[in-house]
Amino acid sequence: MSDNSRYISRHEKLKDERRSWEAHWKEISEFVLPRKGIFDRERVNDGSPRGNRIVDSTATRALRVLAAGMQGGLTSPARPWFRLSLGDNDCADRKDVRNWLGKVEKAMYRALARSNFYSCIHSLYTELAGFGTGVLYCEPDNERGVRFRCLTVGEYSISTDMQGRVDSVYREFRMTARQLESRFGRKVLPAGVVSCLESDRDRWFDVLHAVQPRNEFDSTRLDNINMPFESVFILQGMGNPVLSVSGFVENPYMAPRWDTSGGDVYGRSPAMDVLADVKMLMEMSRSQIQAVHLSLRPPMKVPSMYTRRLNLLPGGQNPVEQNLHDSISPLYQINADLNGVSAKIADVRDAVREGFFNDIFLMMAGMDRRDVTATEVAERHEEKLIQLGPVIERQHSELLDPLLDRVFGILNRAGCLPPAPAVIRGLDIKIDYISVLAQAQKIVGTGAIKDLAAFVGQLSAVNPEVLDKIDMDKAVDEYAGLIGVSSDLVRSDDEVRKFRESRYKEASQKEELENGFRAAEKGADIVGKFSKAGINFDDLQSIVSNSEQL
Repeated sequence: MSDNSRYISRHEKLKDERRSWEAHWKEISEFVLPRKGIFDRERVNDGSPRGNRIVDSTATRALRVLAAGMQGGLTSPARPWFRLSLGDNDCADRKDVRNWLGKVEKAMYRALARSNFYSCIHSLYTELAGFGTGVLYCEPDNERGVRFRCLTVGEYSISTDMQGRVDSVYREFRMTARQLESRFGRKVLPAGVVSCLESDRDRWFDVLHAVQPRNEFDSTRLDNINMPFESVFILQGMGNPVLSVSGFVENPYMAPRWDTSGGDVYGRSPAMDVLADVKMLMEMSRSQIQAVHLSLRPPMKVPSMYTRRLNLLPGGQNPVEQNLHDSISPLYQINADLNGVSAKIADVRDAVREGFFNDIFLMMAGMDRRDVTATEVAERHEEKLIQLGPVIERQHSELLDPLLDRVFGILNRAGCLPPAPAVIRGLDIKIDYISVLAQAQKIVGTGAIKDLAAFVGQLSAVNPEVLDKIDMDKAVDEYAGLIGVSSDLVRSDDEVRKFRESRYKEASQKEELENGFRAAEKGADIVGKFSKAGINFDDLQSIVSNSEQL
């Protein structure tokens, strides 16, 4: 089997495994996200109307609220959402290490802001909420550092490793002849594409991009054929020629899932959970519209003489003969309970919005203050946050961890990051997430610390020795970590020890000084009393000296 044949063969196998999901994805595309999903290669770059089966757009709007809420709650462009630290606390407390971590954070935030990250991440959250799986592609960019692309279902196939993590992505997409020349160069293009460069430069061609772990490579040589992940571009058709073979240090594709069941490769989504409600809402809306039409324009009973010249327009006149007993009247009366139908539709709409967690995110957006805190979110929707907790943790591990690793690697290899202090070389950098949703999840666990502190405080009023039972320093460190307080605001154990030793020393010196002042005052008082008794200072000193000799 030739080199390109094994990629084509695996791609076909992955598409066969994906096929069982496509029917479900198509329904979601038809009822919720009509502009998402590619299930027919001929419809790429097609702007024809879609969504003909959507009668009520509640689900579409609710999903947009969820996607916007996920972006604002996890990766907000307006506030910090991650912080870099070190697992080694001894090194993390060093000033030079802190300064370096702060500079790296700023460089990464700046690169993300300059790129198209925040527009692509919103599309990714839309894919996640709708189809349960999203794929984000990250590559270097000479002008802005990094560049992103969000894929939609139908144009990719994925596979997982033994830990259930997505490690292989096969993507089908289309490029014009001039795009192929710009990306790969004319030399590697087959004759059919080269001829189009002269006559039809905008003709579309199908391309396959395969990224997967390399089975064998030399880790000491980071060239194109010895990187951990291989990257192969193949032109589909014309003999399936290989356009490019290269590699990546990190996987450029991030493929998070909303939720998985058992050994599923693709994820399940809130749209799948509420799809039955969405279909019922569409049917009820159709019935309501039909009832309104029947009430306003019921079937009419009309004399045969008017079949060709009956005027049914508003205000229309239809002359009737005097001796004509038959008249124009409704064939039957429609007494639809439109209020009851509307109330039931409202209940279904609320169920759809609840399925998309709109109550949480609309609450966050409806706060009077812009600086809504994670504590307020946690206190108002603790139960909902517990349900959303596994989803947030999955996004941290499947999306944000590999994404930040990828961005860090690209910027570091491009020389955009300051050199690391020698003391931290070989140590792992830890990522702490400080977004509103991440902190709200952690704050749910601070209630136990608060309750214990309040309980011990009450007991200490009766028995102060009970305070010895609590390690106050550890309690402060734990609480500060849960609420996401910057490490610069909380002193390290060494700093606290030095600070306390200095304070105790100052207190001891002050006490000695005060004792000296009191002794001097007492001595002066004694001298004054002896002076009144007619004993001068020299005689007093002689008496003290003689008493010391005895």
